[in-house]
Amino acid sequence: MNEESFFFIVGSPRSGTTVLGTIFDKHKDISQWYEPYFIWDKYFRETEDDERNREDATPLVQSYLRKMFIKYRNKRGTKLVVDKSPRNSLKIPFILEVFPNAKFVHILRDGRDATLSINREWKKRLAIAGAKEKSDSFDYLKAANVVKKWLIRQPYMMDRVRAFWFETHGNIFKKSKHLNRLRWNGDVGWGPRFKNWTDIYSKYSLLQFNAWQWANCVKRIDETWMSIPENNRIEIRYEDLITKPDRTIERLLAFMQVDLNDTFLSSIPKLKSDNFNKWEKEFTDLELFEIKPILDPMLTSFGYQI
Repeated sequence: MNEESFFFIVGSPRSGTTVLGTIFDKHKDISQWYEPYFIWDKYFRETEDDERNREDATPLVQSYLRKMFIKYRNKRGTKLVVDKSPRNSLKIPFILEVFPNAKFVHILRDGRDATLSINREWKKRLAIAGAKEKSDSFDYLKAANVVKKWLIRQPYMMDRVRAFWFETHGNIFKKSKHLNRLRWNGDVGWGPRFKNWTDIYSKYSLLQFNAWQWANCVKRIDETWMSIPENNRIEIRYEDLITKPDRTIERLLAFMQVDLNDTFLSSIPKLKSDNFNKWEKEFTDLELFEIKPILDPMLTSFGYQI
């Protein structure tokens, strides 16, 4: 197995992992496998959180994951496969145990903008559930549209079937049995679940919990980053990607050892160069007061002005 065929984009939710994965997927030598949680968590469907360590990568788990990723790469017929799942931020040691020679791209975004965007995604899910905080009703039509958009990102029908079964286990009309509910102790949630998330979830507001999601993802990456061989890791800023896209993409492709060509650059989606510092206008003073103690330590660590 050529383990250097596999790249993992890590970063908190709403930090640019999706746009970066989409860009890579436009390259003739790269294919994206969009958040294959149904593969990663086949043996971890009912775990308490999304953190994984080396000891979780048992021989059975390693064999299955390697088999499925190689199969996907061969079907796509590309030199490289990229997975941009935000939950991977919490399991770098686990991934290294499965793919020791894998390469990692960390895309970092200002935690205030990321928290703002994470909070919006949560509210979308809560709207489907018909509640502001708790989940007492359910809009099956909206839910079906969300699931449809998620499933069509899988290019092969068998993977769509696997993903749908993984989410529902056949309990299509029993919302309490849906994986999202199982992941969030009967409620509706979104994004990575860091270790001991239940304590934070019960004590803090939703916005504060979203800030903790960003902080814990980047903290976990920071703690485990040096365990990746130096030549197999690279960090970029979301702000650089949108303000200096060509230069940033050139740097990434050089790291990935694939050629850059004009056709590729012309095919990538147009990025909003002003899509940063939105938190300055959209957060109230009270909201900033709530999240500042949560975000500031990691913002300072990564050199963001606070």
